[in-house]
Amino acid sequence: MINVIPYDDPDQALRIRRFFMALASYVMWMFIIFYCYYQGWFRISLAGTILIFAMILLMNLCIYLVFRTGLNKKFKDPSLTMLQMILATFWSMVVAYYTDEVRGILLLLYLVVFIFGVFRLRLRHFLILSLYALTGYGYVIMLLLANHPDKINFQAEALYWVVLATVLSWFAAIGSYINHIRKKLAVANIELSRANERIEQYAIHDELTGVYNRRQLLRIIHREKSLADRGEQSFSLCIFDLDDFKRVNDTYGHLAGDMVLRNLIRTIRENVREQDYVARYGGEEFVVILAYPDLKEALVCAERIKDLAAELSYPGLPEDFRITISMGITRYVPVESIDALISRADTALYQAKTSGKNKIVVMESSSSRSSALQAL
Repeated sequence: MINVIPYDDPDQALRIRRFFMALASYVMWMFIIFYCYYQGWFRISLAGTILIFAMILLMNLCIYLVFRTGLNKKFKDPSLTMLQMILATFWSMVVAYYTDEVRGILLLLYLVVFIFGVFRLRLRHFLILSLYALTGYGYVIMLLLANHPDKINFQAEALYWVVLATVLSWFAAIGSYINHIRKKLAVANIELSRANERIEQYAIHDELTGVYNRRQLLRIIHREKSLADRGEQSFSLCIFDLDDFKRVNDTYGHLAGDMVLRNLIRTIRENVREQDYVARYGGEEFVVILAYPDLKEALVCAERIKDLAAELSYPGLPEDFRITISMGITRYVPVESIDALISRADTALYQAKTSGKNKIVVMESSSSRSSALQAL
């Protein structure tokens, strides 16, 4: 089934909705013209009136097909605003020519046309349309004087023309101003959206290393805990700390220390899976949430990370400069508290640090037994 409005293309859907709003205005015109015809104010036969309506509907059908086929996207203004307003102004001139006593009132149709340009057109476009409308109505007056002089009061028509020129000029200025404000608001909304995105990123990421911060880390652990408690796959928690990192700051300065942290953590992030999470727990202490329910698999990943850290060199520092990390690993046991999980991993890290550094200690929850692995 073909939808009248293509909902898979939001921009195109909006253009077609605006088109249907314009079409509804044409339908309103038709009712008004029919009323004028039956009152004897529309100087054309019923067949001629129906022909005008048929031509208007055919024109709108063609415009709709242009939208529906996507041909409008090839134009600079895919909304075809100027084209639709020029065509609507032309039909307003036709109606004005065939209307007698109430012609001045029907000039309000021009304003209906101009309303549709408020949110799209610039002052230059409004002025072009105003000139087109005034020239067209001036031509209508000349035709009436030539063909139906008994149906026109030139002084009144001249006043109508002056009033129309004044109103359209004012409308052009106000319309372009509204369009200018709309564009400024659109730009402001985009900037606000980007600012909100940056704030959101800052709220959950560590500014220096770009990994998740402590607050977001706890949220992730809480979510993973909830999944594991409901029978989903469990996870392992790895806490690691940079060995003798204070020496780096004291020897090479804090800027060098920041560079070391950034490079090391970037390397670690690039060597874990998408389903794993890296976060800064505090200072030079970091946490990796590993989607490994088996501690042996988590240990393999941790050894790879430890080896990468020991081999990594840093620009601007001596070629033989290296920094190692000590790691504590444990596995989450369903229904235990987050504090207990972190405390167990932290205890394993402490044992790794006190047993010589550059070590990995794995601690099971079922007993206090742990195993320390010397770095290769």
